[in-house]
Amino acid sequence: MAIKKMFLLIIIYLSFGSCFQFNGEKIEINYRDKIIKVLSDDYIIESILMKNNQTKYYVLELKDTQKGSNIINFNNKTIGYNTVVDRLDYYCSLSPDVDSPGLWVTIRKKDFKDKANGSNFKEIQYFNYNKLPCGSTLIDTIVASNPYK
Repeated sequence: MAIKKMFLLIIIYLSFGSCFQFNGEKIEINYRDKIIKVLSDDYIIESILMKNNQTKYYVLELKDTQKGSNIINFNNKTIGYNTVVDRLDYYCSLSPDVDSPGLWVTIRKKDFKDKANGSNFKEIQYFNYNKLPCGSTLIDTIVASNPYK
């Protein structure tokens, strides 16, 4: 009897779960030119975090929520953003460390202000990537991993 109930729950979950499908935006990571770009002009980059395990090596945050850009060059200071941590050159000068490197990018729809409104869950999206730009010439396109919750 329990197996039948579990099977029924799985069918219901698959039926209703597909109604709330998340189709994320895309960003281009161009480590050759040191650029991260949102491929939609409707979204801007809210923050970028590069870290290895628990140590943050690069943190960039949007200052004014009314402004922002869909292209960030992390070698140059971008107008409208605060560079909170910029130790990427130091990190890249160390011997390669494979202890959970990662890049996290948060984007949001232009002019979007209300993070507390759960009905607009696609307005803020997250990306994660497991490579840092040290010596890389990689160019890759990735899709948002999940919306703001």
